[in-house]
Amino acid sequence: MTTFAPRRRRCIPRAGRPSTRPSYASSRRTSCRASPNENLRRPSRCCRNFRRCWTCAEAAAMPALQHIVTDRPAVPAGERAGDRGWFLLDSRWEDDVWILAPGNALEERQPVRLRWDFDLRDGRRFTDERYATLRETSRQLVALIRSRSLSTGLPLRPSTVAQYFHTLRCLLQWMDGEGFGRFGALDPPALLEFQQWLRTRPLTGHLSQRAPGTVQRHLYLFAYFHRFRGKLDDSLCFDPFAGHDQRQAAGYHEGLRRPWPYTPDTVAVALVQAAIDILTRDAPIVLRAWPTYRQAATGGRGAGHAHTGRATRALRSASAGIPDGDSPVRSVRELVLRTDLLYAACFVVISYLVGPRVSEILHLKAGCVQHRCADGASEPVTVIVGAIFKRQSGYHGRPHEWVAPPAAVQAVAVLEALSAGHRAVSGRDELWLRRWHGNGATEWHEVLPELLEIPSIARINIQLQRFGAWLGLTHQDRPWRLSTHQGRKTFARFAALRDRTCLFALAQQLGHRERAETDHGYAGSDYRLAQEIDAEILQQSVNAWEHMLATPGLGGRAGEEIVANRPRFRGKRMKEDLASYARLLVDAGLVLGICDWGFCVYREEHSACLGNVAGPNPARREPSTCARCKNFVVSQRHRPYWVEQVHRCERLLDEPALPRQTLRIVRARLDEARSLVRTIDSDGKQRS
Repeated sequence: MTTFAPRRRRCIPRAGRPSTRPSYASSRRTSCRASPNENLRRPSRCCRNFRRCWTCAEAAAMPALQHIVTDRPAVPAGERAGDRGWFLLDSRWEDDVWILAPGNALEERQPVRLRWDFDLRDGRRFTDERYATLRETSRQLVALIRSRSLSTGLPLRPSTVAQYFHTLRCLLQWMDGEGFGRFGALDPPALLEFQQWLRTRPLTGHLSQRAPGTVQRHLYLFAYFHRFRGKLDDSLCFDPFAGHDQRQAAGYHEGLRRPWPYTPDTVAVALVQAAIDILTRDAPIVLRAWPTYRQAATGGRGAGHAHTGRATRALRSASAGIPDGDSPVRSVRELVLRTDLLYAACFVVISYLVGPRVSEILHLKAGCVQHRCADGASEPVTVIVGAIFKRQSGYHGRPHEWVAPPAAVQAVAVLEALSAGHRAVSGRDELWLRRWHGNGATEWHEVLPELLEIPSIARINIQLQRFGAWLGLTHQDRPWRLSTHQGRKTFARFAALRDRTCLFALAQQLGHRERAETDHGYAGSDYRLAQEIDAEILQQSVNAWEHMLATPGLGGRAGEEIVANRPRFRGKRMKEDLASYARLLVDAGLVLGICDWGFCVYREEHSACLGNVAGPNPARREPSTCARCKNFVVSQRHRPYWVEQVHRCERLLDEPALPRQTLRIVRARLDEARSLVRTIDSDGKQRS
């Protein structure tokens, strides 16, 4: 693997457009998800193959595969006509409970509720007549927040509006306690008091105070107050963030940011390999066991769980004579467990080998695997057809195609087989249809269409954590907790850090648009991904410099130069000084290549691979060229690679029919590898 520190890029924000609201029938199911901390009634809920599959995603570089159709509706007709409640579903502007119409297909079956009758002090409620003016302004603000985002200009999703409503409710409760009857009565000292109150107010279920990042999200509400002050009956009379922004006001800075983790390489390889093994070996056994269960369960009726006993006996009878090594299903309980593991394995394979978001995976449909003939390709390319919903104005998202390796295609086939009964009963074509309550075997026996839905992200997270616990995944002697976002982030990190030249292919695979397309009016750019990739590569460079500055002995022609000229670090702050000096070298613009066989402290004038100003020449960069280059550094961590090179060359020399020219090349490579191993070993002896 070779990575090079990237050049810094500036991100240009884009402008967007509001979208229309589709029509909804009044008979649509309206069982909803409440806004945060709202006491509403809720339903209860109980390798090698790995690397080969992952590299298949690099085929995404073919632009012919991307048939992008942008669904870009106009401004909502209801909003143009003066209908204030254009974004409401089965509710009116004056109602105490607002039901927000779904903004896209993801939210259709779980609309968001906003309750205006929340409690205030002394037993009063916000729906009392004395709060009529304040309530009207609050509703105007929520409607404006729903209509457009300050950063993108697109309508905000109802779930995001619910978060702003929660902040607004906190502000109103604080204002009532402090005696403020109007938003216009607030002043800068009052805003500071509210900010301090937010920090000290305990979180639900947590004893710790709110983090600066959480306070920042709360304070962003005041940016809407200031921006829409001309459209509100009552608003702030001052700029809440004059001379700075809500990040600085909340005490938040980039050093406090804790990005979502990726799965470590050792964990990811074991996880994906196990998931592929389950799909190839276990899936046929589980799928054959389900007809046996259904036939036994419907063969007669008995009291209690009598049909479960009949099904267990039928499964044992069907598996009689099958050796244990073939892992037959012998009970209903085992069948349910292995089915849940099969669902988790399908999610892992698609997420880690293809890279879609969790919302894009959960809304895949039957028949989504298709074949495309790309220009210059000798064979058709297999793709998974779906839709991207993030930052898309269209109700059904933006159509997208992901290049799929064979393991991901097999995962989709398993999902189609598992969901066949659910799809037939409900008349829907989603692959992830599950019963919303309970995971028992009766989900595939007594199926009611109205109880089938797409599982929530929380449910998938629980399923992945059970899968990880069942596999016994650990990292640094601690259990590793899986989550839905890790697959996409691990996929992006692996593809980008493996070879920087595949970044454009990666952007196409993940559905990210280029800057030029954004400038021409398209939507959907995601520069956060590029920032995370660049940050990871820069961190690798810092770690490599720390290693070279601290290691007693270095091999290679550049290694000797570094050992002779590097400063000495001593004392209690040695680690901090090392890290600071390494960061200084990276910030100074020194291009550092990190390979499996060594480091490249790149200087164009000494480049044996004939690189240019941008960096080494990838066409000529290989171990033998690096070994004789003045930019090359090798250390103890690279010894396994060169030892394997020695063994490989020795095995080749044992071949009896090698041509003389090949023998000459192999002997030269063997001498290079032995020389580097001797250099590394001599450094180790001096250290001891």
